[in-house]
Amino acid sequence: MLLRNSPHKDHKKSSPLKSQGIIKDSPTERCCYTDALIDRIRHCFPADTVFKSFSPIALSDFISDTWVAFPATPFSIGYSYPFPAFTQSFFSLTGISYIQAMPMIWRVLYTFKRIIEQKGIDLGMAELAELYDLTSFGSYRYLLKRKAGEDHPVFKVTKNDTNWKRRFFFVRRDTIPYGKDLPKEWATHAISIAHLKLTPAARERVLAFKKLDPEVRSFQVIVQDSQEVSSASATMSSAGKSAKSAKSASKFGIDDLANVKSSRRKTSAASPSASAPKAPIRGKGKKRKTSEDLHGFPLLRQQFLDYVNEKLAEIETYLGHVEDQESQIADLQ
Repeated sequence: MLLRNSPHKDHKKSSPLKSQGIIKDSPTERCCYTDALIDRIRHCFPADTVFKSFSPIALSDFISDTWVAFPATPFSIGYSYPFPAFTQSFFSLTGISYIQAMPMIWRVLYTFKRIIEQKGIDLGMAELAELYDLTSFGSYRYLLKRKAGEDHPVFKVTKNDTNWKRRFFFVRRDTIPYGKDLPKEWATHAISIAHLKLTPAARERVLAFKKLDPEVRSFQVIVQDSQEVSSASATMSSAGKSAKSAKSASKFGIDDLANVKSSRRKTSAASPSASAPKAPIRGKGKKRKTSEDLHGFPLLRQQFLDYVNEKLAEIETYLGHVEDQESQIADLQ
C-alpha cells in the first residue's frame, strides 16, 4: 500500500479520530478512497500537505483536532485547495463542514465561480440565497433546493453519484491554509441563509444571472485526461447502466473507484512492457531469473491488485445503488 506521507510525520502529530455517531448505516459509508487514489489529486493541495494514511474503517463524521475530512467530489470536478473566495464564503456563512455538502452543492458553487470569473457578475451569498434554499437531507448532509415555482438556477447539477459518501480522506490541519480554523465537528443545528437581504444592486445581479444563456448556467467541467473519460463510460456500461448514464459518466464521473482501476488496466494493456512477463511463461522458464523477468514481477503484482480492486469496486457499485435512490429522492424534493 502506498503511504501518503512519511510515517514519522504521520505519527509525530496525531490525535485519535472519534466518530460523532451521526452516520447510522456506517457499514455502507466506510472510506474507500485509498492512498493510490489520493495520489491522483495530490496536486490539488499545497506541496507540503500531509494526508492521513488510508483506513477502511474510517467514517466521514470522524472528528479530530489534528485531522480534517475532505470529500473527493470537489477535486474531481476541477477545484483546488484553498477554495476560491465565493466557495469559501458559503461554508463560512453556513458553518457546515466540507464533508457535509452533497455533490450537488459543489457543482452549484463551481458553476457560480466560473460565471463570476468569465462573465464578471459580482455574485455573493445574498444572490445565492435569493436563488436557492439550503436544506438538510439525512444524517446532517445538505443540498441547495430551488425556490418554489422557480426553474433550476443552475442546470445539470442533480446527477447521481454512486458511493460519493465513501469517497473522502483526511488532511492534517496544520499543513494547509486555514486548516486550524476549519470546523472540528459537523454542524447539527438548523442552518438558513434566507436572512440575507438583497440590495437594489444585488437584485440587478440576480436578474443578470437569470438572463444568461442556459448553456452558461449549466454545470460543466473540462476533463484533461481523455483516457479516464472513455474508461468511465466503459465502466458504467459494464455495470448495467443505460446509455444516457454512460454519457453522463464520461462527462463527470472521473473519480469513481471502478473507473480508476479500469483506466489503469487499460494503460497496462497498451504498454509494451505489459507483455514482457508473458515470454518466459511460454516455455522459457530458465530465463525467469534474469533481471528483465524480475523487473516484470511488480507488474504481475499490480495486475493482481487491479483485479482484486476491480471486484471490490463491483461490490461498492452494488452498495451505491442505495445512495442513488437517496439522490433521486433529493432531486424530487
